[in-house]
Amino acid sequence: MATNSVRNQEETRGKLLQAAAEVIAEHGYQAATVREICTRAGANIAAVNYHFGDKLALYTELLKAAINDADAPEAFGALHSSATPEDSLRAFISAMIRHITRADRPSWYSKAMAHELAHPTPALAVVVEHVIRPKARLLYRIVGEIIGRPALDQKTRLCAHSIIGQVVHYIHARPVIGMLWPELTMTPETMEVIANHIADFSLAALKGLELNGGPGTSRSRRAK
Repeated sequence: MATNSVRNQEETRGKLLQAAAEVIAEHGYQAATVREICTRAGANIAAVNYHFGDKLALYTELLKAAINDADAPEAFGALHSSATPEDSLRAFISAMIRHITRADRPSWYSKAMAHELAHPTPALAVVVEHVIRPKARLLYRIVGEIIGRPALDQKTRLCAHSIIGQVVHYIHARPVIGMLWPELTMTPETMEVIANHIADFSLAALKGLELNGGPGTSRSRRAK
């Protein structure tokens, strides 16, 4: 009996998350109502409070689940410590491309995030702190090693965000890319080509910065 009860609770929780995703993608967080979410989930109106505490907590869990990746520790956090910074950057970009274009990414994700970025809620700060910031810190460290600057140096951060901008372009501008370049199909092979191009392009730029006034030398150059 206890096992069935736990299973039923998990099923209800999952239905609430799915229903919330659909409603929020359609209307945005502010206009989404607990009543509509529960109706779509086939759950009692009190189910959101019971399982999550309130609508904001439900929404926060939804964003964290969508942005996070079950393979994130392997893909991002476990880049081999003996790899060169250049190899680590390639691995990071490839992991990020695979993450944002993975086949099981929820169809509602882009709409929900567009609503969130246009009208930020307290959930965004939670997602940034627990999901996005650890990856950003890793990228800062990798880029800093390549250009010979501290991880939190302004130039290091500017370079890191330029790299991120190249990657997310292929998500946020996908409808425009489809019109400009209709023959480009986003297959796994194509995404690997894109990842390699972004890495080549970025490394050429970073090496240019390093050779033209970087205050230090990268780990890879020190090793020579």
